[in-house]
Formats: sequence, C-alpha cells, structure tokens
Amino acid sequence: MLYGQPHLACHECDALLTRVALPPGKKLVCPRCNCTLRKPARDPVNRGMALSLTSLTLMVPAFTMPIMTFNMLGLDTVDTMIKGVLHLFQAGFWWMALLVLFCSILAPTLESALVLSICLLVRARRYGGLLILLLKLQARVRRWAMLEVYMLGILVAYVKMIDSGQVHMGVGMICFSGMMLATTLNTMLFDTHSIWEQVGRYRGGIHEVRPR
Repeated sequence: MLYGQPHLACHECDALLTRVALPPGKKLVCPRCNCTLRKPARDPVNRGMALSLTSLTLMVPAFTMPIMTFNMLGLDTVDTMIKGVLHLFQAGFWWMALLVLFCSILAPTLESALVLSICLLVRARRYGGLLILLLKLQARVRRWAMLEVYMLGILVAYVKMIDSGQVHMGVGMICFSGMMLATTLNTMLFDTHSIWEQVGRYRGGIHEVRPR
C-alpha cells in the first residue's frame, strides 16, 4: 500500500522529503526549490458548503432576471443570460450558443452542486466510491466554468452601447456578480487535498483489516 508512506516528493524538483503534520495556518515548503507543497484551508467542508449554497441560490435570479436594459428611442430591450443563449441559437451560431450555455451556465451550476455533494458526503463520513467519483468529476468540470469571461463580455457590451442609448443594470447583474464571487472563492479555497487524505486513510484502514 503506497498511502501512508513517511515521505513525499516535490512536484517541481522531485526532492524526496519527510512527511510532517501540518498545523492550521501553516504551509509546507520545499527546502530546495522553495515551492509550496501544501497549504491546507481552514474548515474547507463548512466553507465549501456555505459558498456552494450561496452560489446555487443566486444562480436562478442571475440566469433568469434582467442583466441589463437598453433603451433607445423609447424602446426597451431586456436581456438575460438565457435570452442571450437563445439569441445565438436564433442567429445560427449554435456552436457558440452551446459553448456559452455550457461554460457560463451548466458548468458553474454543476461545479457548485458537486462541491456541495462532496461536502455532504464528507460530513456523513462516506468515503466510498461515490465520493471518489465526485472528486474526479469536480476537478474536470472546474476547468470549464468561465463566469469571468461572461462578465467581461457584459462589460464590453455595456461600454459599446452606452453611447447609443441608455443602459441600466438590472437585478440579474447584482445576482450574477454575487454568484461569480461565491463561485470564484469556492474554486480558490475549496481544499480537495485534505479530502483525498481522508479518503486515503479510510481506504487504507479497509485494506489493512481485509482478511487474507
């Protein structure tokens, strides 16, 4: 069994180091290349649950309520994230619509739901195959969640349209900003390494007591 060995290797310079217990608030640094090997987050499970619930709660109004209202010659045009995807489909840009739908709506929603499910399983001390599957899936989905790119598109559109008429930010923009902040913080602070260590200790204990 490889888990539980007293040494670990630096992922930058391959130095073989002695594994030590890391107290909260401290980080493990390689003495040869000064690379940060480990920096555990404080209370990653409860923090992940709070940020995931916040993000999922804000997603419904962020996706369905008006992000901005454009007024030109007395005519109002109201845009939401869902309408933006539908407009791309109607204009024939189906590939772009699918990309926006997945990266800006489906992937962030799925990532927050996966983090919440992982935290619930860890709190219930269920370190079986389902938790391992969700951890692997969350690592892959995280690379596709690109809310900041959509936010950049909104800002560019705002700058271009502000000279042509009146542009008003809606409630959806506030919810979208809060959702993006919660999702970004969750991506930065959610510590999967500590969860993998708990899974390793659990599965290592199972292997040690397995009858021959």
